[in-house]
Amino acid sequence: MRTLVVGAGAVGGFFGALLLDAGRDVTFLVRPARAEVLAADGLVVRDGETTTVTRAPTVTADRLADTSWDLVLVTVKEQALDAAIADITPAVTAGTVVLPLLNGMRHLYRLRDTFGEAVLGGVAVVASQLRPDGSIDLLGPDRFMRYGELAGGRSARIDTVDATLSGAGFDTVCSADIVTDMWDKWIFLASAAALTTLLQAAVGDITATEHGPSVARAVIDECASVAAASGVTVRPRVIDGARARLIAEGSPFTASLYRDMVAGRDVESDSVITDLVRRADRLAVSVPLLTAASVNLSLYRHRR
Repeated sequence: MRTLVVGAGAVGGFFGALLLDAGRDVTFLVRPARAEVLAADGLVVRDGETTTVTRAPTVTADRLADTSWDLVLVTVKEQALDAAIADITPAVTAGTVVLPLLNGMRHLYRLRDTFGEAVLGGVAVVASQLRPDGSIDLLGPDRFMRYGELAGGRSARIDTVDATLSGAGFDTVCSADIVTDMWDKWIFLASAAALTTLLQAAVGDITATEHGPSVARAVIDECASVAAASGVTVRPRVIDGARARLIAEGSPFTASLYRDMVAGRDVESDSVITDLVRRADRLAVSVPLLTAASVNLSLYRHRR
């Protein structure tokens, strides 16, 4: 499939580079300044002591309509989604498949309002960070992608997408229940983000305090309660896994949203936490810790 990766940041740049290295037909949609950096330096990914440089074909928004695209991977953060939708509209024609890899669920409604049934569901997990020079640092071993039809089940097009994305150096799962998979990630991500941004510390430091573990459990329970009230089957392994990671003694783990906050960058708080609080309000679910985290992040964004 002729694949367009929207964005060449920490997520899109990483997965796109692996797809290119595996011989896939990939082009990155980027702004002109980013295109210049990639043309000069290539796409640089650092994994511990190993550095790889991949030649990265690019296109800017004004040239998208010159080519037909089979698969569009949307990898931008929520703050850039509206601009990305406007940019890729000429690229999404009959038969094009749109696979978003954003956090939360809200983006699905915005994408489907524009592209309808072309939109799939997707989950990407990779601990990575974009450096100011445009290179990408990997921060952990996890690197996988799940994708599937939002209505569930299998289809010819999802099998084609699976053939394109699998076998490229990261784990893939063609899921028959991608919506639940997306909620699984959201429960953990919102729990981790709320915990570390509200308490301004890494997991190990929080766990070392007298009441830290109970706060972590309470945050996880709030997220799971919203999911359950939304009609989602909350898998026990998801809760067990979240507790294991967020109550781990000595763990240096922090959410990427917390790291952005510490660095003074804009934060992806609306889709990760605030949208969950809005859902809780509509469903009459009490989420005091998530609400406090949402207010804290709103104040941070207002002040920066």
